[in-house]
Amino acid sequence: MASLSGVSKISLMSLRLVHKAIGVFVLLPTTLVAMFWTLLGVPALFDAFDNHGAAGASVGLSLALVSGWFGLVTLWRLYRNLGAAQFCERQTNYWIGLGAGVGASLYLLMTMPGQWLAAWPLVAAAYFALRLRACAMTARAPPV
Repeated sequence: MASLSGVSKISLMSLRLVHKAIGVFVLLPTTLVAMFWTLLGVPALFDAFDNHGAAGASVGLSLALVSGWFGLVTLWRLYRNLGAAQFCERQTNYWIGLGAGVGASLYLLMTMPGQWLAAWPLVAAAYFALRLRACAMTARAPPV
């Protein structure tokens, strides 16, 4: 097995640092904020369904809530499984989860002005999308 060169060691260390930073500065705060707003939002959604006046908005927000949590759980799974054999094998599931999370973030950005916390998970989604793309490119590369 060949040893890593100095440049690839630095590259590997910087990727690990970015990976840890994504977990601590993006995923953890996003999860805490999502828990807080879910606890406040679910009773408000039930009230909106009971009043029948804001049923359309409540359906959209409940879809955003479910798809947002699906995307957030997918981001945590990607964070945990990066480097494992499953990371490259389950790409379809990961892409679906990333798409659901990005859709929920964009919906919240469009419907709630000034809600820039909804854009924060897009940073993690872009990072993991690039890592998934690199994994797909490596898998398609012809053997040397």
